[in-house]
Amino acid sequence: MSFCNRPTSVLKFGSSVLDGPEGFRRAAREIDSEVRRGRSVVAVVSAMPGATDTLLQLAGEVADPPPPHHVSALAATGEYASVALLCIALAPLGIAAHRLSAGTAGLRTAGPLLDAHPTDVDTRSIVDALTLHRVAIIPGFLGVDPSGETSLLGRGGSDLTALFLAHRLGAVECRLVKDVDGVYSADPNVPGGPAVPYASVSWDRVLEVAGQLVQPKAVRFARTLGLPFRVAAPGGTGTWVGAVEEAVA
Repeated sequence: MSFCNRPTSVLKFGSSVLDGPEGFRRAAREIDSEVRRGRSVVAVVSAMPGATDTLLQLAGEVADPPPPHHVSALAATGEYASVALLCIALAPLGIAAHRLSAGTAGLRTAGPLLDAHPTDVDTRSIVDALTLHRVAIIPGFLGVDPSGETSLLGRGGSDLTALFLAHRLGAVECRLVKDVDGVYSADPNVPGGPAVPYASVSWDRVLEVAGQLVQPKAVRFARTLGLPFRVAAPGGTGTWVGAVEEAVA
């Protein structure tokens, strides 16, 4: 049951989707489609392709080793750029999205600064944003540790952000939007590979075959809570992941 007065979808847009101007416009259309279905949307965004690697490499070239708390603050700028760009892409569709930072959303973490796990979130701040705007855009991969420093959830951590928020908000759906339409038995981008698409698959199977597609830490989090989710391309039906019988598409 959603805490919001409308059903809430959590949509996560990965780097492979946010690959340029058309990628942001495509993500905006996906959000608009959910709004037209009568849903509120929390959109979780990754940095653009290569942005995080470029920033981390630069940090290491400036100082070796770079202080972790400055590294995490630097890496966060990639996600915040995506937040702003997605809000800009939504404006021509008549959607005034609300921007939230990891701090204003109260995304608290524990553990190592560069590989933390989420512990809490201020659901009220998100619900208030959705009540006013229907759409809230939040950076994935980021949190705030007990000392107030920016923390990172490990590579691919935007998946974990989305699943954590879906759980805490009681979302009707959590969809991890990727550049492939669902989970496959093998990498579908490898020519001639035996890649079979799944319509439904268990968390354990995802851990076996899709560790490069969905963050394993996020899958284990969902499995522990019994939290189902969908992996799909923009506009696709993709794969339903959860306590389900394995079925090919």
